[in-house]
Amino acid sequence: MSSAFQPDHIRLSDAERADAMSALGHALGEGRLTLAEYDERCRDVAAAQLRSELEPLFADIPQRPGEHRAGEHEAGAPAGVPAPQAPSEMAVYTAREVVETRRQGQKKRFGAFLLGSIGSLAGVIVFGSAQLEVLAGLTFLLIPTLFVLLYVMKVGPDDWYTPTVRQLERYRRQAMRAQQLELETQRKLERQDQLNQLTGDAIGLAQNTVNRFKPRG
Repeated sequence: MSSAFQPDHIRLSDAERADAMSALGHALGEGRLTLAEYDERCRDVAAAQLRSELEPLFADIPQRPGEHRAGEHEAGAPAGVPAPQAPSEMAVYTAREVVETRRQGQKKRFGAFLLGSIGSLAGVIVFGSAQLEVLAGLTFLLIPTLFVLLYVMKVGPDDWYTPTVRQLERYRRQAMRAQQLELETQRKLERQDQLNQLTGDAIGLAQNTVNRFKPRG
């Protein structure tokens, strides 16, 4: 384990868990871990409390947390040596950042719903006092309409609907699975091409041998 995870009795931060999952993703992209192993180790990282609990998860792979951030150099790395690239360009956020962003989005969405509801109630009062019951009824229907638009159909800016930490982690695993399947498909095609090449070479060699010993008329 790198020195960044010493001493082992220190409790893990959200950023350290994110680094650990990024390192596991790099190992998955290289084919060192299967999809099932990656999922299991990500769950272990999410449940880990101490830095020492990460040690068994990286005992059989060369990757270490913090060593595979795309586009960044390790502290003290030799000049001119590029940092290893992560297998994907997914941004990593801490759980605290995700929760705070989601809370701000919920406030904005609730504010829009509250303002719309107050406006609708004000319209109901105005139209009701003017003996315009039909318009008052239609105006009142704006409240459930706003609810459906904002909380069911989720209409509005993207920052109003920031996903939860669990959803982000699920998206991350799905992206890793898709990348692993793509790599496996590419390897299968390469192996098939090699097999076809070897088969063609063997057939050509056999044909040349037959032609060499074939009686000439």
